[in-house]
Amino acid sequence: MTHSPATPRTFSNPLLAYGPDPWVICHDGFYYYMHSIETNLTIWKTTDLTQLARAEQKIVWTAPETGPCSRNIWSPELHFINGVWYIYFSADDERGINERQRMFVLVNETADPFSDHWHLAGELRLPDDKWAIDGTAFTYRGQLYFTWSGWAGDDNTRQDIYLCRLKDPLTADGERVVLSEPVLDWERHNYDPDPENPRNHIFINEGPAPLLHGDRLFLIYSASGCWTDQYCLGMLTAPTDTDLMTPGSWVKNPRPVFQTSVENQVYAPGHNSFFRTADGSDWLLYHANPRPGLGCENERSPRLQPVHWQPDGTPHFGTPVAEGVPITWRQ
Repeated sequence: MTHSPATPRTFSNPLLAYGPDPWVICHDGFYYYMHSIETNLTIWKTTDLTQLARAEQKIVWTAPETGPCSRNIWSPELHFINGVWYIYFSADDERGINERQRMFVLVNETADPFSDHWHLAGELRLPDDKWAIDGTAFTYRGQLYFTWSGWAGDDNTRQDIYLCRLKDPLTADGERVVLSEPVLDWERHNYDPDPENPRNHIFINEGPAPLLHGDRLFLIYSASGCWTDQYCLGMLTAPTDTDLMTPGSWVKNPRPVFQTSVENQVYAPGHNSFFRTADGSDWLLYHANPRPGLGCENERSPRLQPVHWQPDGTPHFGTPVAEGVPITWRQ
């Protein structure tokens, strides 16, 4: 943000009544926010993220009736890379059976992402051409990377966290590597009461989001099924002087770093993103449910709270703050 820090005040969660897979970027004094809507890509624009419910909105793209990106428009992210705006999102074809989910990209070369100059650049063809969701781009030591959640093969049994290099924002470069598989007990909650539901056979890591601090890069991801109250955040850590494409460079935290708080009535917190305010504070944006048993549908709302840094340089996310509890905010 380019403006000066203002006098602290307070806000409370949630920011909106509904908003799964929230994402925000700060640019030239504005916060640009997006979340999954399934049928279109909408951007919210505001100078104050805590007032998101009053923000201006604009639909910048609507899914076609047919074609490879006509259904399941999930997890859109707005990025500003080398003076150009990009929106990464995942989508499926008109059959709507979620077996052809791939990453796609919109491009806008104007200065204002609210302009009408968005165009679909097409699919971001990732290495091995497998099922992919929750993709995000980031630059590290001058190299552009892309990380996402995907399948190893063509069967829906496990979602892993992958990483590859990008030649440019529209072109993957080289191979993909696996950074995380759902192997720990807290990453493998998948119970569905219907014994015939295939969810009971799926293990999930998804929603990776980078967070750089000091001499380490953290990758915070969601673990377990979003239909369970055990959906939570895990963390991978790599030192900044390492090769990110070497899986052994990454260390997985043995326990969740952010999880359900029954006491605060915040359930299944996940799908996070991060941003920094003008005073240098880091913030966690995520979605969660207000009651148990709500799963992945209809009531996940975007929530915000600060990231605290511990003496050893690792992030501390604390406990999800209850709805209505004041949180200090500097604009």
